[in-house]
Amino acid sequence: MRDLVGSDKLGALSDALGKALDQQAKALHRPDARKSDKDLRRFTIREMAELALRMKYNTLRHHLKTMDGLPEGTMEAGNRRTFSLEEIHEIQQKLFEAGKIPLELYPNKVDGEVTSKLLIYNLKGGVSKTTTAVNLSQLLAIRGFKVLVVDLDPQASCSDLFDIRADVDGLPSIYDVLRYESVEDNIKPIPIADVIQATYFPNIDLVPGSISLTEFEYETATAAARGIPFYSRIADALELVEDAYDVIIYDTPPHMSFCVIAALYASNSMLIPLSAGMLDVVSLVKFLDLASSTLESIENVNPQKRFDFIRILLTRYAPGDPAQLQLASFLRNTLGDAMMNVDFLNSTAIYDSGNTMSPLLEVDPSTFTRKTYDRILESLQGIALEVEEEVMVGRGRLVNEEVS
Repeated sequence: MRDLVGSDKLGALSDALGKALDQQAKALHRPDARKSDKDLRRFTIREMAELALRMKYNTLRHHLKTMDGLPEGTMEAGNRRTFSLEEIHEIQQKLFEAGKIPLELYPNKVDGEVTSKLLIYNLKGGVSKTTTAVNLSQLLAIRGFKVLVVDLDPQASCSDLFDIRADVDGLPSIYDVLRYESVEDNIKPIPIADVIQATYFPNIDLVPGSISLTEFEYETATAAARGIPFYSRIADALELVEDAYDVIIYDTPPHMSFCVIAALYASNSMLIPLSAGMLDVVSLVKFLDLASSTLESIENVNPQKRFDFIRILLTRYAPGDPAQLQLASFLRNTLGDAMMNVDFLNSTAIYDSGNTMSPLLEVDPSTFTRKTYDRILESLQGIALEVEEEVMVGRGRLVNEEVS
């Protein structure tokens, strides 16, 4: 007769897998147990020109040779000079102050410009929401944007990729910011400034997610029954710190929830990752319909609520696949400029870097073939550039016709 199983079985599986993953993490990141104990890799002059400054290589070399007071970097084997990201941002600031970088290419806000708050969302799981959020945040950070990533997924995969584990390390999470005050239980929300964690990646801070976020859903249902509003809960919390950032990125779970509705309320732009498959496209119709009705209810609360942009990003795209090529053409013909011009390509480099819990920019390019690395980096760079241009339009530094 079969032995019946219950919660104890699930608990044992969780314990076994958790211990095994901890051991694997230590093996992957020897001699340090945490990758946050290590320095981020350094960047060549060509990478600085292309990834950070959007400047011609020879122009940058000229500035480095002729301008006084710029960091000199470090000379490495093969007569190759490299720079830390902190050095790159110092160079960027000095070039801007010297008039060598135009305002439309300068990442930081000036003269009261508004923070861009980007919601990355789709009801469908497995469409690369978190992968998009992490890689996009790092590319924007390299460009010099000050980025805050808010992990709204109870699974907290985004937080894991930044090596911050609120549940494991006993850190406060976004749940501690959003939870409701209870006098009888002596519970008060924690100010978001006390929850924000600096990551090992310069210019990126994180509000960690945690499994506790599931409690927020139950608590919100109870609070709503008592007439306590929840729509503005995230917006009100972030308002206290948003001026310190150029871009806030919300990584979301693959379902509609009170937390996601509050993130919709708090955002001023949206990026919808869409996996390149017909089933995902069919699901997109249902998602857009639900998102529309949800946004309509938010507009009833706040009639001025509008987004600077809403774009759809095709992910896991293999242009050599005739079916996917046809699907991409169908989407662009149907949805027009709502589709991003650059697609997130399917790549072994993304899968391999994910297996080591290291986003692409943290990996030594020599780990892959030059063609494989350059191909996916060009894809991610193109996506980041489109988002950056949308941000600049929102700031009034570009007009819509310049976004292409």
